[in-house]
Amino acid sequence: MELELTRVDYTNVGLTGPNSLQLLPPSASTASTSGGGHKQQQKVAIGDQDGVLQLFSMKKDELQVHFKTLPSEKIASVKLGGQAGSVADKIFTASENKVRGFNKKGKLFLAFETSLTETIRSMCVSGSDLLVCGNHVYNHYRDCKEVGSYLCGDVIVDVAALCPNNTSRLITVLACSGRVLRVLEHARVRQTLELDSVPTVLYVPKGIGDRILCGFSDGSVILFHLNLLSTEVKREVLVADREGEGILSAVTCLATYDLSGDGKEELIVGRRDGTLQVFAMNSDEYQFEMECTQIYRDNFSESISAVQGGCVGATNYTEIVVCTYSGRIFGLTTQCISKSLGDNGSRSAEKLAGTPVDTSAKLQRIRAEINELEQTIAKERERYQLSTQALSSGLSAIPMLPINDAFLLSKDDATYLLSLEIPTPIEHVLLQCDAPITLLDVEKNTAVVSFSECDKLSGNSLLASYRCQLNTNRIDLKFRTIEGQTGTLQVYITPNLQPKCCQLKRYPIAPLSLHMIVHNATDEMLARPMNTLTLRGPFSQAEMHNWMINSIPELPEKLYESGKVAYTFRHVFIGTLLVCEYGKGEATFRSDNISTISILKDFITKEATKKRIKLEISTSINESTIPSLIKLIEPMILHYNKLTKDYQLAQALLDLDIRDDDEFNTLSEEYRSLIRNQQTIGAEFRKQPTILNRIYGILTDLYIDKFKFKGVNVKTKLPQLIELLENYSYDELVQFYSVVKAGDEELGDG
Repeated sequence: MELELTRVDYTNVGLTGPNSLQLLPPSASTASTSGGGHKQQQKVAIGDQDGVLQLFSMKKDELQVHFKTLPSEKIASVKLGGQAGSVADKIFTASENKVRGFNKKGKLFLAFETSLTETIRSMCVSGSDLLVCGNHVYNHYRDCKEVGSYLCGDVIVDVAALCPNNTSRLITVLACSGRVLRVLEHARVRQTLELDSVPTVLYVPKGIGDRILCGFSDGSVILFHLNLLSTEVKREVLVADREGEGILSAVTCLATYDLSGDGKEELIVGRRDGTLQVFAMNSDEYQFEMECTQIYRDNFSESISAVQGGCVGATNYTEIVVCTYSGRIFGLTTQCISKSLGDNGSRSAEKLAGTPVDTSAKLQRIRAEINELEQTIAKERERYQLSTQALSSGLSAIPMLPINDAFLLSKDDATYLLSLEIPTPIEHVLLQCDAPITLLDVEKNTAVVSFSECDKLSGNSLLASYRCQLNTNRIDLKFRTIEGQTGTLQVYITPNLQPKCCQLKRYPIAPLSLHMIVHNATDEMLARPMNTLTLRGPFSQAEMHNWMINSIPELPEKLYESGKVAYTFRHVFIGTLLVCEYGKGEATFRSDNISTISILKDFITKEATKKRIKLEISTSINESTIPSLIKLIEPMILHYNKLTKDYQLAQALLDLDIRDDDEFNTLSEEYRSLIRNQQTIGAEFRKQPTILNRIYGILTDLYIDKFKFKGVNVKTKLPQLIELLENYSYDELVQFYSVVKAGDEELGDG
């Protein structure tokens, strides 16, 4: 069943962030009079980054603003609350470290300054309980009195509260950037749930006390069943990339609502790339279907900040209210709106809910508003021109543009995705990097890319520019890094504004950029043969942690544990492990990849030298790690070797220009199969054209790094290694890695 929705624009506000929009429940008097409260028109509360909170509703297709506050500090979150058992119609906003409460008439009844030293990023209101989170601090207030706090090493992304039915318990769930959900009770961690991706948003369906929806940066949505009487947790994947359409964009907002009126709620998902999806699901006892059916999908070309299900535009017609990053608020209504054009090409009739409405008055009003706006623009343009005259004392300047960006490592294809979005159209984007990175094509990217030549003397490894199409507010960039090559990616964003200006964003490329933290490393994984690097010296634990943050992604920004700490990382491309244990004066690193140990040794030594810290370094190379690593990569070598040869053969067979079945049947079965499947083979090869070179690069680095620890230069043997890889044989390759032939140079002699 496909859902038919029609877009109706309501208003524009300032820039918005997550959790910025809420629909007030219909008033009790209106609901009781109509007997259908969920289909009565609702009011919309919206807070923007200019610090303005406003409440509006629609009446006879006209916007009615009930109240609007003056500009103030940036509003980070808007939530609804009320006394337990009553209607949640009080509006709460979080700005800096303050929480304010407004009633439906705009009267300020609460102005509470929390004890947070950080700016509030997320907030949750449940009865008399107030939960606020900064980057690392979580505070719990009851009746404006602090009853608990928690300090988190990871960045807290979102917070939600679960209230088990018929109990007074309050369970808090924190979504953290370290790919974990932390379940708290009485401000103490009750359990930690390891995740495969970074969580981006939490949502608790109404009336449910033990289940929570979580959206992720890889585009998936998971329903967690929390057993509040034990530590058992059930996970149910609702949305994932099952159709092979490419990597899904990050989830920015979630909601559930009964749009079709059949008693079953639909799942509404908003994404960073502007895609909005609606999925049908079974809401009997909130048992979601494993295979959610998509019944609606559309893209609005800019990231979606918030979605809510309700009734705003017309009585008895449900809709999805959407708020985008730039502040556009519109509804996707189930109301059937039919349009017809008159002889003069203008809209002559519009039927809403089956009732004909005279549009002449509406057209006159719209024309008057357009005329007024044109006059205002003309006056402002004239005023600006006068201010730029030579005798004027005014200065022409543009304020800093807020950039909505995300820099994420994709574990599916071991690439980085950089998303950039600004409130005005982008003219062009310039990339400069001093580390060798490879730019990849993004299907949704319509910008025209051009490259400039780089020389070693300039220190540039990449110079590229993207010229964007008209009215492009966001752009996605995808690139691949090489481990061991560190640097900084500098992005110069030029908006289409006058006077011309440019804004710079910097993104560090870590030496171990393709490693991802593992929370649930098993004994079987850690039982692999390992190489060991041990460092001793007069360094503190904080200094070593800072070096680690600069060398590997996903580590917590702050360290609150005393004594030695331990982390395990996994290479997202080849699957090797890195185990780190460090404290004051001593650090031990173990890995089944010699190159990882070599990269870490070089980087930390360089950083220690900058601070004039003398390190005592010892390494232990385990020869058995070479065969195990080759065995780990072997399936990829065989697959991509075969894919490359099949692609080359298929192209050669197509050049034969076989036109009839007789010629086709003269070929062997292998060649006939290649011709039949040439489109599939070509599509896979074009998707990852350089994947084989990437694998060869990892194995050649491994060969060089192994003998570097022995003081031998083996670079002259690399052509033989490449030939062995192209004609892969496990035994011959292992034998090649274990033997150094006479004549090889020692490091330092040449």
